[in-house]
Amino acid sequence: MRLDWHTQQARLEAAGWESDLIAPPRPGGVSVGNFREPDFVLKELLPVLTADYESLRNAARKLTEAAAVRREEAQKDWAEVYRQRIAFRQYTDQQQAAYHFDFDSGTLPPLQPTALDAILVAWAVLVLVLAVRLGRNVRRVAIRKARRATVSVILFGSFSLSGCSGGLGPDVRPWAVREEATLTAEIQDSATKADAAIAAANQKWTATVTGWAALVAVHGTRGDTVESVLRRGETEVRDRLRTAIIDVRLADRLAKEAEAERGQLATDKTKLDDLTSGAKFRAVAFAVVRSVGAVLLLGVAVAPYWRSRRTVAAQVRSDARKCPRCFGEKLIVEKRGAPSGDDAKSSAPRYRGPKAKVKAKPEPEPEPDDGPKETGYIECKSCGFRFRRSYQKVHRLCFPAVGVRSSGKTHMLATAYDRVRKRIAPTVAAVQPAPSLGDARFEQYIDLILTLKREAGGTVHDMPDPVMLHLRDADPAGPNTALVNLFDYSGELVNQSIDRDRLKKQAVKMDGFMLFLDPTQLYGDGTNVTLDRQLSALNEFMADMREARDVPVGQIIPVPVAVCIPKFDLLLTENPIQSQSVPFIRRLLGQLSPPPKQTTLGTLKSRSEMVEEMLELMFRGVDIRALVESYFGGRVMFFPVSSVSLFENELGVKDLSLRTIAPFGVAEPFLWLLHMHGYEVFAVGSG
Repeated sequence: MRLDWHTQQARLEAAGWESDLIAPPRPGGVSVGNFREPDFVLKELLPVLTADYESLRNAARKLTEAAAVRREEAQKDWAEVYRQRIAFRQYTDQQQAAYHFDFDSGTLPPLQPTALDAILVAWAVLVLVLAVRLGRNVRRVAIRKARRATVSVILFGSFSLSGCSGGLGPDVRPWAVREEATLTAEIQDSATKADAAIAAANQKWTATVTGWAALVAVHGTRGDTVESVLRRGETEVRDRLRTAIIDVRLADRLAKEAEAERGQLATDKTKLDDLTSGAKFRAVAFAVVRSVGAVLLLGVAVAPYWRSRRTVAAQVRSDARKCPRCFGEKLIVEKRGAPSGDDAKSSAPRYRGPKAKVKAKPEPEPEPDDGPKETGYIECKSCGFRFRRSYQKVHRLCFPAVGVRSSGKTHMLATAYDRVRKRIAPTVAAVQPAPSLGDARFEQYIDLILTLKREAGGTVHDMPDPVMLHLRDADPAGPNTALVNLFDYSGELVNQSIDRDRLKKQAVKMDGFMLFLDPTQLYGDGTNVTLDRQLSALNEFMADMREARDVPVGQIIPVPVAVCIPKFDLLLTENPIQSQSVPFIRRLLGQLSPPPKQTTLGTLKSRSEMVEEMLELMFRGVDIRALVESYFGGRVMFFPVSSVSLFENELGVKDLSLRTIAPFGVAEPFLWLLHMHGYEVFAVGSG
């Protein structure tokens, strides 16, 4: 087909060349017939024309043969080069199919998504969803804490995949098919043009030959013979010359293309080598990119779960380094040495008596001394506090009870501790005492209050030993544990400056507060303080807290606060609300006192709303809620508390010996603080 196309191009070129060479027709009117004796002229002209045309035919034949030989040689050389071209293009098709580059445009293969990529992305999405859910499960306590603090928590995983090159891809048809389609169209076009050019040349030649024939056109036998010799001779010579010129043009085209193909083959081979090596490199690079992308997708997908685990583990490690009492980081494992020397001998069994014969036994070899033995306790070198080592790696929460002196903090914590150890605290979670140095002190308080019905006395203004409680909540997704430290700070705490008192410096950094506002200390009679002094101490304490936590003025301090209104049983006689408190107390003892295991968050909210109704009657002239919310925002709840009882016939009686001890609402404040930190401690329906 390529040869046929070149032939048509040669025909077109030969026809154009011939049209340029054919002389225009001679004007008519003059011929041999105008001579006086035309037969004589024709007689002399006939042999000359016959000889000349014979000579021309012989020369044209030689020219045609030489042109044919030249064409055959050029065609043979061209055919060999073109076979190499075909083989090269077939090999190129194989390489292009293997490595997906585009040889004609010289473009390397783009990164194309495959079914494996789609499966990988789908798998990454599935892992991401699972990781997010697992991460949320690991951090469910922190998430619930944020939600309960009215902070929106949004977990978002994203991953992206590199974009792939667009545009038209390479023609995947084999080169032979594409070449055949191209040549078919080109041959048809060239043949049409060549036929038209040859027809035009034939028309011009016919007109010219007709003009020449008219010169010898004479009626008669001799004239017809001369004219036929001229026409036949011109036709034969022209046909041979046309064949020769077509062969020459074809030979020139084939030789020129063969030479160009040799150079192009060398160039194309270099190009193919470059494309193949580039495609191989890209194949390896794309494989690496896909592998790295797969690892990154897996990392991004697993990141939420991994980050959650790290966050929780980091918090536990941070807590494990700190003392629950002074928050110092000088913790060591307590060890006790083994008895040796005289102590060891004194522990050996004595003889039975002087007459008893005891068979001598060889003394056992002394066991190697491995040094002091661990006691299972951790000791703080800063403050001397000791606690069990098993609680060291449990997440800790510290809640201090702060307020003015004689506001009922110690009584509330002691009675709450008693409820916890008797398993009657209003919670569905498992809360139990964790052994600590504060146990002995609170055992004394409980004995004084519940058994002897006496006052516990004031708390010494020193660093208190916390009451430690171990929590295992009722989370449906799995129990969460925490070590709860309840601090009973002296009332003088709120009267000290943070710059001078290390106790306050520790207290203001804790995880939540039980803030006591004593409704029986309003006028400063006796040893009591005034309401103004309570509010002033509160403002000073909150300012110190803002400074210690580096919270700018005007912003909310991000901790929950349980505002405790203690001595609810003395409102009848020690507060301006007096008898107006009785209906509220009846309501507390009625619909707002469900069984301990059925206490819900809704119950506490209802109690808080009831206390808010009473605030302006108990603390007249002061908007207590606005004051507290200006520091803590909406993370505030009010708790009615009585460390004695709320029985109506005993309201207003201060002598504990005349009272029935049945504390009300003493454990709810720190349980609500646990709830605000994300733990499930209330019955279903707590909201």
